[in-house]
Order: sequence, then C-alpha cells, then structure tokens
Amino acid sequence: MPGSRRTSQRTDRWWTFAAPGYDRTVALVGWHRWLGELVAGVDGGVVLEVGCGPAFLARGLRSRGVDYVGLDRNPAMLHRARRGTHGWGPGRSRLVRGDCTELPFRTGSFDVVVAAGVLGLLRAPQRQAALRELARVSRGEVRLLEPIARGAAGTHRLRTRLLAFAPDGQIALAELVDAGLRPELVGPARLAGVYSQVRGTPLGKRPDR
Repeated sequence: MPGSRRTSQRTDRWWTFAAPGYDRTVALVGWHRWLGELVAGVDGGVVLEVGCGPAFLARGLRSRGVDYVGLDRNPAMLHRARRGTHGWGPGRSRLVRGDCTELPFRTGSFDVVVAAGVLGLLRAPQRQAALRELARVSRGEVRLLEPIARGAAGTHRLRTRLLAFAPDGQIALAELVDAGLRPELVGPARLAGVYSQVRGTPLGKRPDR
C-alpha cells in the first residue's frame, strides 16, 4: 500500500541518519549489556539476528564459536555491521539485507533466532507476520528483547527515543502463541520497565533445561 511504503521510506531514512552514532547512543542506556544477556548460554550452532543494525552481537558469539547471520533492511546499518564482523574468533558471520516479515531462509535454518527493539516498531499485522517468520526459521528457540505487555498499563509511554524514531507498541504474549511459540518471560523488565526478554520455543517442543 502507498501509505505503508511511505512509512517504510521514512523509517529507512531515519535509520540511515542514526547509523553512525547508533552503537554509542544505545550503549549509554545499557542496551549492549542486555543484548549480551539475550544470548547468554549460546555456545554453538547458528544464530540469526533479525534487525541486526551494526551487529553488536556478532563479536561475542563468534568468539564462542557460534556462526552468526545478521539481517537488516537498512543498507547504512549493514555497512556499519560489515566493518565490525571480521576477524572475531572461530565462528563465521554473514550479513543479509532483507525484511523481517519475509525472511529469505529455509524453515528450521537456525538454532536460535534473536530480535531486539525491532518488533515493537511494526504495526500489528506486520508484527504477526514477522513473529511467524521468526518461528518458522528457528529449529530451537526464539529470543526477544521487546516491549512486552506485563500488566502495568501505560509503561510503554515511558519509552526512551534514544533507541527508535518513534515509541514502540506493546506486544502481548498471546501474539507469540498465535505465531506458534510457547513464550516465557526471563528476568525483570528493562529500560523504565518497558523492554522484556522473552524466550519462545515452538509449540509441541519442550524447552531445554
């Protein structure tokens, strides 16, 4: 639709503008630390990060022997990512330009699929399509750091604009269930009680303990 295309174009222009200083800005609010917590315990296999931006996670994962695939739709962010994904440990890395609502990967391609600060920026239909795609390409687990509704009305209005050009929308755990995932909240809410870590395993598959 024309309106959706215009919104996407504005969003891309914003991320192009933000790309040079993005890593330094989000580091100020603890985002890198929370990203590290998101992939805690991942020490093998292949990880896909959807909406990877400058691919901060690639360095730590590759140093642990994990193969990393980062996907983003913004060329400026991918350019920043390419500058930081060489020569870090035994793990391999690959960067792909693409849309999270139509992932260009086969079903069950990844051991862990990660998204942080991405899904809350989408309208509900696009978000549901993206969640289904994340569930489809994961053969193990989907891990999110997103604005999850936890029963505290209005907390999403406190969101900082350091991380995005507009406030995110809250995501209900029921949306993960509708996408075929069994969700589990992990730890406390972060950043003014807005962002929460969620791990989702495909329905019918018991999570590893």
